[in-house]
Amino acid sequence: MHAGQQTEIDPEPGASGTGRRILINALAARFGGTAYAVIHLARGLVLRPEISAVSVVTRRGSIVQKGLAKDPEVSCLVLSDASMVELIRRTAWEALRLPALVKRGEFDVVISMSGMLPRSPDYRLMCLLFNPVMYENPTAANLLRRWAVRRTARDAEYLAAPSQSMADLVSASTGRECTVVPLGVDHDAFSAPPAAGQEILCVADFYAHKRHDLVLDAWLRLAPPRPRLRLVGNDTVDPHAYARLLDRIQSLPDADSITVNSRVSLEQLITAYRQARVFIIASERESFCMPLVESMACGVPAVARGLPSLRETGGEGARYVNGDDPDHWAVALRQLVDDETEHDRARAAAIASAARFSWEAFISGLATQF
Repeated sequence: MHAGQQTEIDPEPGASGTGRRILINALAARFGGTAYAVIHLARGLVLRPEISAVSVVTRRGSIVQKGLAKDPEVSCLVLSDASMVELIRRTAWEALRLPALVKRGEFDVVISMSGMLPRSPDYRLMCLLFNPVMYENPTAANLLRRWAVRRTARDAEYLAAPSQSMADLVSASTGRECTVVPLGVDHDAFSAPPAAGQEILCVADFYAHKRHDLVLDAWLRLAPPRPRLRLVGNDTVDPHAYARLLDRIQSLPDADSITVNSRVSLEQLITAYRQARVFIIASERESFCMPLVESMACGVPAVARGLPSLRETGGEGARYVNGDDPDHWAVALRQLVDDETEHDRARAAAIASAARFSWEAFISGLATQF
């Protein structure tokens, strides 16, 4: 597999060079922050002198494939789209093809973005665990996921999570130490404009647990004329939840003051942040929340649910609301919308809080384990 090549054929044996060869199994990183973490991780690792090659396994049409398409130094193994029975197809590939791929490609380390493999690896394995859903409810599927993570963790050399709250969940479940390696933000791309915007912004893929319904309820409790509400996310992750949201919006008399953007480009996302006055995230499940950091880097203070992971990520750059009472959420929004002095203070705090995170620190934190 040559530099920059994107193919459905297994890679050629290891190229010349004395550095380590890294394979990132990103089949589970199709959406959201995990997908963007793969992109930045691959780009950053390939520049390090102790690493001679970085290859990524991903799906055709995924955020990862599109994001790395123009990176000549990163090799991608692109598998066919698996929108149907994705978990079954991924598990079969990891059981039957991944070990041979690692051997033929002479990879020194495999990074799993799910932390779940169907068989014990015979290679060095690093597990990155970003998804808190399995620890929320004891459903049969989540119990199976936890078992798979525990089984894989027995053979992994290193476990990492993006926040202390997520690391604590992993450690309690696996009995293994899980290191905290926070995700980053591109401060060159995500930076504050000279003046604050005017909109209220929510960037969250349209899953039901992201609670766009609560965001709408809080916004409706603001006094007219309300700031424009902009919702940005991927509409394919949960089509039923997205359809319900659109139906709700279309039934509102204020529907013209709500903008829904699906699958935006990076440039469009940055523009949305810079047009915002306040960022809001009411999600019930987060392990880090990259949009929260991106908004703060753009000088947009946040109103966020008081989850431990969001408090850890947002720091002093956000106000936190517990529970689902839209009146409480509206109070927090109103303070940042109406009070210029308070908004200026919160804007400065958001920028300072975002400065704690960088992709360079994320990559360095992982590379020390190779």
